[in-house]
Amino acid sequence: MATSERWKLFQQSCRKELGRRLPEFSGLKSNEERAKFCLQLDCWEGETLSQLIKKLQSLKGKVGKSTDRANHLRDKGNTAYKAQQFQEAFTLYTNSISYSPEAHSSDGNGTECLSLALANRSAVLFQLQEYKLCLVDILASIDAGYPENLQYKLLHRKVLVLFKLGRIEDAKKEVKDALEAIERADIPENRKEVMRRELKSAGRNISKQEEGKEGGIEEEVNVPKLQYGESQQVAHASVGVDMRQETDKGRMLVAQRDFEPGSVLIVEQPYAAVLLQKHHPTHCHTCVTPVLVPHPCRGCQYVQYCSRTCEEQAWGDYHSHECEHWHLLQMVDTFGQLSLRLLLTAAERGQNPPSAGVESPTIADKPPSGGMESPTTADKPLSVGMESPTTADKPLSAGMESSPTEDEPPSASMESPTTADKPPSASMESPTTAAKPISVGMESPTTVDKPKNCADNISPTSEQVDTVRTDSESTFEKPVNLSVKTESWPNSTQDVELHRGDYSSVCSLMPHTEHHSAEQLLTQTMVACLMCKCLGLDLCTEVVKRVRVEGGDCKGTTEGGDCEGTTEGGDCEGTTEGGDCGGSLEEGSGVGELSLEGGETTGVGDCVARMAALLCHHMQQLRCNAQAITTLQEQDSVSLLEDKQVRLATAVFPTEALLNHSCRPNVFVSFQGKTLIVRAVSHIKTGEELLHCYGPHAGRMGRTERQAALQEQYFFSCRCDACQEEDNPDTVDMFSAYKCPTCSNAARLQDNKHVCTSLNCNPQEDTNDIKITSKKIQDLFVKSSALLDEGQVQEAVSGLKQCLVLQWKILHPSNKDIARTHDALARCYATSGDCKKSVEHLKKSLSAVELQFGACSVELAHELHKLAQLQFNGQQVAECLDTIERALTIFGCHYGDHHPKSKELRAMKDCLIDVLA
Repeated sequence: MATSERWKLFQQSCRKELGRRLPEFSGLKSNEERAKFCLQLDCWEGETLSQLIKKLQSLKGKVGKSTDRANHLRDKGNTAYKAQQFQEAFTLYTNSISYSPEAHSSDGNGTECLSLALANRSAVLFQLQEYKLCLVDILASIDAGYPENLQYKLLHRKVLVLFKLGRIEDAKKEVKDALEAIERADIPENRKEVMRRELKSAGRNISKQEEGKEGGIEEEVNVPKLQYGESQQVAHASVGVDMRQETDKGRMLVAQRDFEPGSVLIVEQPYAAVLLQKHHPTHCHTCVTPVLVPHPCRGCQYVQYCSRTCEEQAWGDYHSHECEHWHLLQMVDTFGQLSLRLLLTAAERGQNPPSAGVESPTIADKPPSGGMESPTTADKPLSVGMESPTTADKPLSAGMESSPTEDEPPSASMESPTTADKPPSASMESPTTAAKPISVGMESPTTVDKPKNCADNISPTSEQVDTVRTDSESTFEKPVNLSVKTESWPNSTQDVELHRGDYSSVCSLMPHTEHHSAEQLLTQTMVACLMCKCLGLDLCTEVVKRVRVEGGDCKGTTEGGDCEGTTEGGDCEGTTEGGDCGGSLEEGSGVGELSLEGGETTGVGDCVARMAALLCHHMQQLRCNAQAITTLQEQDSVSLLEDKQVRLATAVFPTEALLNHSCRPNVFVSFQGKTLIVRAVSHIKTGEELLHCYGPHAGRMGRTERQAALQEQYFFSCRCDACQEEDNPDTVDMFSAYKCPTCSNAARLQDNKHVCTSLNCNPQEDTNDIKITSKKIQDLFVKSSALLDEGQVQEAVSGLKQCLVLQWKILHPSNKDIARTHDALARCYATSGDCKKSVEHLKKSLSAVELQFGACSVELAHELHKLAQLQFNGQQVAECLDTIERALTIFGCHYGDHHPKSKELRAMKDCLIDVLA
């Protein structure tokens, strides 16, 4: 039976336990109690779960590396290279590298296998004129032990690459070694002479053109500096930011200096992040950036990085433990993976949670509800995201077979380098940028928040949403007491303790355990227990010891941190069936490494229960505190390029997590790679709270809808300014309003009649005709959008004009659907090349966006970018320059100077200035 089928049976077993033991389980008060309860269930001895665990244990360590498979792929790459199919050869060599065992492989072939594949790929990169990347592979191949008798090829290529990069002095230094290697090579004299001439001509020809030029050096984009410098009290935040707490709000971030729009308030790396599975082939698992030339994990075939540096960082922090359990991790959902990664990272860094219980936050945390802005200390993921991508399903990874071997492609082929050969958005916001779209309403970009995490359909635990400190210094704190259920709450409003941004800060985020149903808690606990059983007692014990958990029986009494009564192999005493791991970890005891060489044990000790409890705690936290790392992906929407927000990874940012919610925020979150940046988007005065939108934004959703989304996702009722302003049952949402048939003011439909905003108006007209017309408008718009997507522009224009006529009859002029139709018409005319008419309609759409989102909103900036494109193409020079300046100001406020659209706008501006000159 396939492992995926066994996983489905495991889910069914969980559901059976819900019916049989749920009342008993519901009475348990802590995650550790729940973990111990689940570990003692009879179902673990049944065939379903025992076979699943047995299968996963049999897959442990089967990481896909294969010398035969690597050699076979390299052979195919050589064939493609000889045929000058360089892209195909690149892919095959990359796959060969991925399957190649690490340099010191036990089969004795690892070193040559990896180094040959790297060398061959460098040859392809040379042909593709990717000289910088070629040099990286050359150096990696030499480090991996490239055969001495073949090194003349690499050294020869290295000199040519350095010349191509304009690194003349470096190239000259390497010429001597290359010539000496050529002399030693067992190749015909005529070939040696050809290679010598190449080296001489390369230096002579290129030095005249490129001497002193650092070819291939790209502009480095540095993360912005914090306004006023970095705080010593709140990690990763500006000196002008302070952490406070209030009884009704809990922890929050407050300005202790004035901030102008665009000021950088927080710059933070994730404490831990998990790349979504659909991006595994294209992005680095550490820094979450696109991978041009993949660097594989040293231990498994499934994970890739953009550089050796990223691989080493991941291996040191967590992947050395994850690697052999890759099959298990691909079965559980993203929150399960991230929970384990948080613990592994904390254990490797020697960081510890705070003294308050894992079951609930420390006194610096927020009360369960009633917070003015939000009850959570760090809730932010987008609640309901319309454009926000969902998490990819995680099928089991399968290992691949092995095959034969060979060598580098013939050197002759590389002597002379050659180069290698959606329907339009109906919304008026159009391009969505790094923001949090909402599930209802328009597709416009919002202030970059945490896009919603959809449930993984393999895992029994559904993820509601997505929402680091990478320094390695240890911060030893009091151990965490897993048995504590609640903490007393301070009554005063004061500054709170130091926020380090480390594991103690992660642990203190609100889990909102009391808001999870018993069914959810049982499912979480069963998944955590299964993970711990498969991870093994040794690893669970090591992690629990390193994060220093008290309140149970796992005790580190020696300086080395070994469990009391451990055997020489590192196994806890009493690890036979039913045995416990002895002792509790004393406060202040040593945190040393545990031996992982112990034999296989069959008992499940308290350390396993504690590890499962920690996993459950983090799973519960992540529902409200996970943050999606997003990027902007350009897509061609008919004729105008637009951006789509794409979720790359799920992460935890401890400082950003302290931002409370507002439906009308004063800060904006964006990303550079995996670096999170929070900027002010309005004037923030001293004493004002920094407020972030978790998704439900006043510009896109009505109050009732926002309140429902926030309550479901984050367990609180929002009382921000926007919600209080709309706290009137008679309020009409102007952007969804109908036209009153009597006075033409804004009206809403209620109980089959109009409710007008004018107090003196009481329209009596029946609304059945309105509903019929609304259906016609919707059908016309959908049909016209499809026609536009198919290239039938005139037919689309005709349908949209009919749509607009009907809308003006029944909708209030501020209704966003009218603006959406104008936006679609602008696209139609842009497609047909009629820039003048396109500009006319886009300006009408743009006015509505400004009214709805504000004159400094990122939504407006995207509309201005579209308008600038049209004006540029229509040679409306003066108008285009004005539009560009306005757009650049808004983009700079939200993203700084490095947003792709800002670069494009500046290029357009330079071109127009040249035209004027």
